[in-house]
Amino acid sequence: MGSEHPVEDATRAIPVEFRSTAGNDANDGPVLRGERFGAGERWVVLVHDVGKDLDAWRQLPAWLAGRGLSVLTFDLPGHGASDEPWDPMFAPSAVMAAVEFARAKGARQIHLVAERVGALAALAAAAGGAHDIASVAALSPQADDRVAQASEVREARVPKLILIGSFGPAAMTQFAEVVYRRAIGPCEMARFPVAAQGADLLNGDWGQQVREKILAHVSRHA
Repeated sequence: MGSEHPVEDATRAIPVEFRSTAGNDANDGPVLRGERFGAGERWVVLVHDVGKDLDAWRQLPAWLAGRGLSVLTFDLPGHGASDEPWDPMFAPSAVMAAVEFARAKGARQIHLVAERVGALAALAAAAGGAHDIASVAALSPQADDRVAQASEVREARVPKLILIGSFGPAAMTQFAEVVYRRAIGPCEMARFPVAAQGADLLNGDWGQQVREKILAHVSRHA
């Protein structure tokens, strides 16, 4: 299923890799590479945006791991250190592969924290319902029908937290509002008075508040 080195320090990055089916044979999908932090049974899986890699999250993995969580951050197919190719249609499959990796390593509860288009992939994965994902935190979800249809996103009935920079592009803030209004199941929206979006919300004057909001969401749905 995947490989890793023993976890010795909760805030130290441990290289990992696992395979995604990405719509192909289970033994022929791209190898996804990332890092694991922490050693607890409650896991947080971080999903970056298209065109970025796991470095988008910067200090968040170690920060969460220092608070008792195991954290998995990985590169989507065709991004960073992961194998090609990139196909938006298979982004949810990559998220599900990360969830299965966490389960294989002893996760008893898994939360998804994802940004922009990656947030759609996370919501689509949660909508499948087969993996018992505990919650999703979506930072500035961004519309992209190649990743997930609106109906798929709506079917993600797990508890959701939507975080958005209220001074961002009108189309993005409007889409976040649509996701919030159409959500099935518990859903909270948090707006911050900044133009930054996605993982960039974690930087700047409001970054600490964003981190604390994510941690509170995960803890509430433990």
